[in-house]
Amino acid sequence: MRAVLAKAGARLPRLTTRGWAFVCVGVALFVLMNVSQHREFAFVALFVVALPVLGALGVLLYSLPFTVERRFSPELAAAGTEVTVRVIVRNWGSLSGPAGMWVDGVAVPLQAAPPALFERIRPFRSSATEAPVPVVLSYELAASHRGEHPVGPFTVLITDPFGMAVGRKRVGGTDVLVVTPSTVALPHGALRLASGSGSAQQSRQLGGGGEHDVISRKYQTGDSMRRVNWSATARFGELMVRQDDQQNDQHAVVVLDSALSSYRELKSHRELRSHRARSDAVHTDAGHTDSVHTDSVHTDAAPFSPEFEWAVSMAASIGLHLLGEGFHVRVVDSADALGTDTHGASAGRTTSDGARFEPNNGDEGLLLHASKSRLIEAYNVDFRPTLNHSESSAGDLPPMFAVVGRLSPASAHSLAGSARFASSAVAVIVMDATASTQAPDWALEVRDELEAGGWAAQFVTSADAPSAVWGSVDGERLVL
Repeated sequence: MRAVLAKAGARLPRLTTRGWAFVCVGVALFVLMNVSQHREFAFVALFVVALPVLGALGVLLYSLPFTVERRFSPELAAAGTEVTVRVIVRNWGSLSGPAGMWVDGVAVPLQAAPPALFERIRPFRSSATEAPVPVVLSYELAASHRGEHPVGPFTVLITDPFGMAVGRKRVGGTDVLVVTPSTVALPHGALRLASGSGSAQQSRQLGGGGEHDVISRKYQTGDSMRRVNWSATARFGELMVRQDDQQNDQHAVVVLDSALSSYRELKSHRELRSHRARSDAVHTDAGHTDSVHTDSVHTDAAPFSPEFEWAVSMAASIGLHLLGEGFHVRVVDSADALGTDTHGASAGRTTSDGARFEPNNGDEGLLLHASKSRLIEAYNVDFRPTLNHSESSAGDLPPMFAVVGRLSPASAHSLAGSARFASSAVAVIVMDATASTQAPDWALEVRDELEAGGWAAQFVTSADAPSAVWGSVDGERLVL
């Protein structure tokens, strides 16, 4: 109830310094009238008090005949980058739009741009044009957090002609900005994987045309650089790319641990945003000063974990690399293992056992899928039913990659047992950024459990560069 009243109060007009001055003068004149017994002061007092009241009423009842459209550039933004937001405003009214200040609201945890000056917009003349002349406003928005973030509504701070009152007018609705996880390009080459206890090493070459025969052709305009065959390029002296093999049926699986209990350092988005709260003093031509707060769309505060964000970025990087190598990629998270849908409509082919992405056109779909990944309430997750089959027509087992946090003993045991469903298995264990050089006991226990099942495991913290995951394991190098 308090939040509703606060929201309603924020939309009501507020008196400016000039407006309050007129009210004070009017009250003083009423007092002076009673003291001096001069009724003439009453008419002056009523006039002085009526000006700010009428100004506030006019601002309250005024409706902006505007329409608003938004364009994001780029449409898909990676976390940590900036997005150019273009706001296209059209005035459908027969009068010029009022001057004032404008701001575009954003959802927590993103930070709205500071308010900017809003010029008068020319009125619409239906006899001259079929549609109003658009006015384009733009600003830079820092896409600091992965996810789907509502942007809007467009808000204009207007004042009455005498500068007695100011009010906020919201125009249009919201548009969704999709922020994908930041990804890194992984190096090409042989993947040395552990088998058994994790000490014996075997080599496996990942190639776009299958494991045995990689057919190359000359580079053509439009070919993805991910498909460049560097060994063939060096041999022939010109840029060569891997030719798609019609019989290629290579599959790979990427597992993401998304259990809330696996990531300890949790903060709400609002806590991350609280230190950014500020207001800017805005001066208008009417001579008043008012505080304009950057609008925010207050959504439910979701838990935020730097370790989980790192895990999502790493899983997406692995998936993109595998797609570039010609693999059909299946992404499985804890929600898939539990049969819970947390992604909604996905650009990939989503089933009860994960989302699937094709090698030729799956990059964008995988990034969209990763942008929707979120932590779920889960503790003991059994991955085996979801990972226990091969999708290859030849019956080959796929390579499997897992990015996990603090798995429960039961979850670690089930994931360890899933190694028998893979030709090779690599696990990345994500620890807290404050972890010392010595891995905590829980991380050692998870590693031992996974390696006992046939995984090659590597420790990494959320403060490490993503390339750190390809560090040494028993003296060998993990390279995708």
